[in-house]
Amino acid sequence: MKALLVCTHGKSAKELVASAEMICGKQQNCASIPFTMGESPDKLMADLESKIQGLDLSDGLLCLTDLKGGTPFNILVKMTQTNPSLEIVTGVNIPMLLEFFIRREQSEMPDLIKQVIEAGHSGIYQYVFLPESGKDEDF
Repeated sequence: MKALLVCTHGKSAKELVASAEMICGKQQNCASIPFTMGESPDKLMADLESKIQGLDLSDGLLCLTDLKGGTPFNILVKMTQTNPSLEIVTGVNIPMLLEFFIRREQSEMPDLIKQVIEAGHSGIYQYVFLPESGKDEDF
């Protein structure tokens, strides 16, 4: 089973996983790590290494972060030097997690990453009320 690691600034990583599990149920081979105010990058790296050791990486590991260029992203990029199979995608949102959980058994990692990114894009939506008809654009 493909592994998932979510790492964000603050506690949102844990809450994003918890929210996705409300919809999909409790997930195996999944971890979240916060990068908290005042924490050093070295501590984050140690925490990431420890969490990764607790995951089954035999089918691959996808790491989702909140921000390209942020400390969680930068530390994970640095970790690819010793673990080149580690995959990283930024901009994590709940649709991305749901897609990963639903498709991780059926899809190979390269296809799964594309599906996760597409789900992330599709999950961003602006509601527009059309006063003339009393309907929104999608209903």
